[in-house]
Amino acid sequence: MFSKFTFADSPKPTASTQQVVSPAPLPCRSISSGTAALPNPWGPPTAITPKVTRKRSNTGKENHRPAFDDPVNTPTAHKKRKYTPRQTTSAKLEAVFQAIDDARWTLGDFLHYTFRMKDDDAKDISRSPRHAQVVSRFLQGLCAHTPAMILNSWFHSPDGRISTDSHDANLMYSTKTPYTEIKPVRAALTSFAVQIVESKLVKEARQAVKPSSGLHATSRRKGARRVEWLDVGATTVSRVAGLIQLHQPLTWHYMMCISEPESRPSQGEVAVHRRRPPATVCTHAISALNFARNNEARLLPLARGLLYFAFSAPIDLIAYNSRIGEMPAYSTISRALKGLSDHEATITLAHGRNPIKCGMLQFDNVQNYLRQRDPRIGRENKMNVGLAATYIELEAVDPDAFDADDKQKRIAEAKREKLTVEQLYSMIDFPHIEVVCVLHWLRILTHYVPELEKWKNHVSMLFETRAKRIQLPIQPSKVHPLASSGKNETVTTELKDALLDFFSQLGQTHEDYLRRLILVGGDGLTYEKMVQLKVYMQFHDDIFTSFQLLQPSLAGWHTEWTNLSRDFETHWDSLLSMDPSTLGHSAAQIGRAAPSNLKKVDYYPCAELLFLVLDVRILDCWRLHFSCDDLFDHFRGLSAIQNLPEFEDLEAAALKLHRKYSTTRAHYLALHELDHDSEWVKSIPPGSPWVPPLRDESSICQPQPQTTGPKKAGTRGTRRDMANVEQFKGDHVLANSIALMRDALISREMAYAIAEGDVGRMYEMMKFMLFTFAGSSHTKYTNYLLEMLCDLELESSPLLREAVLRSMLVNLSGQRGAFSASDFIQEFFNRLLEAIVEKKGVDYGDTFIRNVISRNLHHFARIKLDLRNGVGLARRSGRHTAPHLKPEIRTLLNTYSKHELHSHCPGRIYEHRDVDDFRRGILKLGSGKLKKWVMDTTRTRGLNTPLTHESGMDPGEEGLDDDEDLQELDHDAPIPRTAGFTQVVDGELVIDMTDDSENIDGWIELFDSDQTTAMDDDTL
Repeated sequence: MFSKFTFADSPKPTASTQQVVSPAPLPCRSISSGTAALPNPWGPPTAITPKVTRKRSNTGKENHRPAFDDPVNTPTAHKKRKYTPRQTTSAKLEAVFQAIDDARWTLGDFLHYTFRMKDDDAKDISRSPRHAQVVSRFLQGLCAHTPAMILNSWFHSPDGRISTDSHDANLMYSTKTPYTEIKPVRAALTSFAVQIVESKLVKEARQAVKPSSGLHATSRRKGARRVEWLDVGATTVSRVAGLIQLHQPLTWHYMMCISEPESRPSQGEVAVHRRRPPATVCTHAISALNFARNNEARLLPLARGLLYFAFSAPIDLIAYNSRIGEMPAYSTISRALKGLSDHEATITLAHGRNPIKCGMLQFDNVQNYLRQRDPRIGRENKMNVGLAATYIELEAVDPDAFDADDKQKRIAEAKREKLTVEQLYSMIDFPHIEVVCVLHWLRILTHYVPELEKWKNHVSMLFETRAKRIQLPIQPSKVHPLASSGKNETVTTELKDALLDFFSQLGQTHEDYLRRLILVGGDGLTYEKMVQLKVYMQFHDDIFTSFQLLQPSLAGWHTEWTNLSRDFETHWDSLLSMDPSTLGHSAAQIGRAAPSNLKKVDYYPCAELLFLVLDVRILDCWRLHFSCDDLFDHFRGLSAIQNLPEFEDLEAAALKLHRKYSTTRAHYLALHELDHDSEWVKSIPPGSPWVPPLRDESSICQPQPQTTGPKKAGTRGTRRDMANVEQFKGDHVLANSIALMRDALISREMAYAIAEGDVGRMYEMMKFMLFTFAGSSHTKYTNYLLEMLCDLELESSPLLREAVLRSMLVNLSGQRGAFSASDFIQEFFNRLLEAIVEKKGVDYGDTFIRNVISRNLHHFARIKLDLRNGVGLARRSGRHTAPHLKPEIRTLLNTYSKHELHSHCPGRIYEHRDVDDFRRGILKLGSGKLKKWVMDTTRTRGLNTPLTHESGMDPGEEGLDDDEDLQELDHDAPIPRTAGFTQVVDGELVIDMTDDSENIDGWIELFDSDQTTAMDDDTL
């Protein structure tokens, strides 16, 4: 029976194969009967002589059917095919089974010998061409029934069911017993799948952990792939995920299948898993598995370790995560940080040594109270002080600006000797100040009135064009924190050693240095100490050791902070004040507390209060201009009838209002104007006749809020004072409010200029502040600004002046409106460093702090944000949600309207308070203070011979009183410090604040906060 069957797809027969005549080739799955018997499988092959037939020539015939290779099987037109009845499937199976039985085989024997590749001796089987062709077509899926269909039938056939009591039932999906040793088909197939996939997964893992795969992050110096800070950031997780999908696709697929929960899509939408995205979870899980396989394949685990280190996580927590493969050990993380620090040092050194690249050094003092755990002799509790510095790369700066020889020539010209008050006054660009003040009047109006919101972008455009001075490019600044120092800046010798240490980190040493100026910035005290150091060291012969290459730069944010303190000290008065023009009166109306120290106020809460009062007073002036009771109702009505004013009309009105309410001239017109027919008096709405209030005698003895520092004379009046001013015809209250708005606009413009990155606008405000500082108790900053202006305007080239100004602002995020003063960024780094040093209980000059922590401070702050973004976490605001200010605005508007604050009331006065620091500063500088300062600086710097009586000042003339500002040097006095950040969002200044009691990281996030939302107190 076996001899009746053959395979239709067999090749051309040879001398050793049996010839079978068939009318046409059959499908692979069919078996037809033949006339010749198959050779005996247990006997030698039988030689069969092929039958030779004559073939007809069909050459050149168009409809010729191609000849078959087998002449026996070639059909002819003369023979008629003998009809063979169609067999059923069962009949065919019976015939096959009978043939197998006749061959004394089982079905397993038949399949085994059909598909085996080697014999029992592991030698290759020599198959006939027909055997090879049939097997090949089947295994390649060219037949109607593919191998997959056969396997599916085997797996689901009830004939292969295994009894639960059988031992073979435990072999399902076996990972230990080789699938070749398992007899039941279901257990064998499942075990085969498990074991073949296991082999593939291991192969993928072996490939993924190779150095060439990209997952290596070694900290060894001779490692194949040393980690850099560029490898750790917002793209680290996505990068690792891409590498895993490239080298471990099967692993990724199975992990994703496991991590994805059963979703129930609604309305045809696929559910998105936001809390634990499967891709993020799988990336970290597979990274941990790869790290367990190879200690160097730790790019993502090391990033997590650095994140834990940046958050000062307990070492036990790091050890636990290291044990479970989530991150390297603490020692490995420290070693990696040391390597990263060395890499940063190399980059900084190369930039500092490059003669065509420019940079500036910003440094400040750091301090914390060091409490010893085990007090002993020599281990007492003490104040731990040191210095921290940051090197900032400067873009778009000409290296020729730092020509040291040109600087020396300009100093030798001794222009400082001829400096006058008129010359300082002429340095102020008053037309520019008028332009920015008018734009601020427009910005406040368009910000608070919803109907004018369409002009907000136009006002911002005018700031960027009409008010533009020196705008920095909007791009991320490259900053490099340096190794900290344990020196004390108040000790001159230690300051010298610290500067030399910082210079050496920039590649500038006594033995090898670039002959060009080294730009160094600092706050007021640091700036003063650097100027003194140049005086003390000027007699050294070498230009480097004499520190003549040192170019000091005064910090901008500390100057702004001190000016804000001056505003509060001048205009605050008291919470119990009856004068509506004072800050204290406005603060009391909205429930704000008095500053604990008017000499050094808490910047962010006080800046927010000052700018709020300014905004509402400007809105009140706009109300009077439009002659309405409610400004917001007025514009709502105009909008309803589509009669809103054009922008040109608003701009013209803003100019008039600025000249009436926020200039020095307006302040003195309000104090002394007597002519009721004058243009200024006519332009101010008249108020009610002034009736002096009767003050309760008992209120004079009531306790007042205590503030540090001496009380200014004349800040409180008495009934006797009121009697002496019966002949006063001016409006003291209106004049004081005008002075407050003028000073507040200067502070507001300074804050805007810094946040928007225009150093030219900031510089113009600092020129104005020189005179207001001179008229206040902050005489130290008078000296600082005098030194700065003389240095930049009289002793520096235009290139150097612009380079110094460009160094005063940085932008860590590279976003519009997110610039900060360089000294503010240094304060930010100081907080990070102080928190770590306080926890470690070491000195700022400790090797671990210098070589591991200090240079990585910037990256510690960055990865806290970047890694959160990398896993898709929503950005935290870093601050408490600020409530809207609508009640405060409404309350202040009602108060100013009730008291007719900005109407002209002749004779109105509450107390004698001279609040015009600008005028007083001009008088003080002209009365001899400027001459004394010039004499002191020129004499000590050796710019000329000692001044004679004619070129100097009389000994009896008034000089700068150093005792007036001693509290500025009192570092032990408590200074309130609310962490915060100022930025411009949609053309509006936003002050973000966070509580100091919170984690320092809440403050960090303010540097890169989302700028798509602003305060929601914009409109009423």
